Amino acid sequence: MRVLILPVAFIAGALASVPVRDGCSDDAAILATVQESDAIQVRHGVVGETIPCYAVSVTQAGKEVHGFILGSTLPVIQQFERTRAQESRASVPAPPPEEKKAPLQPVGPPFEPWNGVDTNGKRMQISPGSAPVTLVTFWSAHSGAARRFVANLMKTESEFRVRGLKSFGLVEAPSAGRANYYLDDMGLDCPQALDRQGLAAKYNADTLKGTALVVDASNNVVAISSNPAEIRAAIARVLAP
Repeated sequence: MRVLILPVAFIAGALASVPVRDGCSDDAAILATVQESDAIQVRHGVVGETIPCYAVSVTQAGKEVHGFILGSTLPVIQQFERTRAQESRASVPAPPPEEKKAPLQPVGPPFEPWNGVDTNGKRMQISPGSAPVTLVTFWSAHSGAARRFVANLMKTESEFRVRGLKSFGLVEAPSAGRANYYLDDMGLDCPQALDRQGLAAKYNADTLKGTALVVDASNNVVAISSNPAEIRAAIARVLAP
């Protein structure tokens, strides 16, 4: 029996030859055959194939061929995979921290602690420093617009009460009895007292429309408005982390 011994260099060269095909299947037409030493550029990996498949371009004899190589035996493809793995492990930069909004600035004189009795004769105290934010509403019991304003604020009071909001009303009315005539039907759940000291005038509050003050923990009045949406936004701003 004769044994055919091929030169080692020939065998190595044959094993290093890889076909460049026109698709990612074994039966795709062969466009060229490349060696490890050829100038091969791996453009991208093809997703969804059973056998690893790579889109490549190779230049041979001055002509550029575009096609696909199956498998990852070529060193250039192995290097492509190593690079891709390193890039996938690279940490994604964290988004820049959100800039904290500057605190609201005072828009009126500080609200001094108030002591008195509510419309039912019970002791009532407004101490803004004891809460992160305090809502003080000036309104006229005889004004339908003011009563609607107070009713609209109830949603905001309910929303932010769990976050520390305290709310009080200072009512313009001839007497506590007259104020209670309206209060009994309004279902308010925050203390109400007559504005006997005329604090509404101190803050230019329009009691016929209803005007609310947002007071921070430092007794600063940071919002004065007859717009429920503006009052809600100011409270949210004060309570923002």
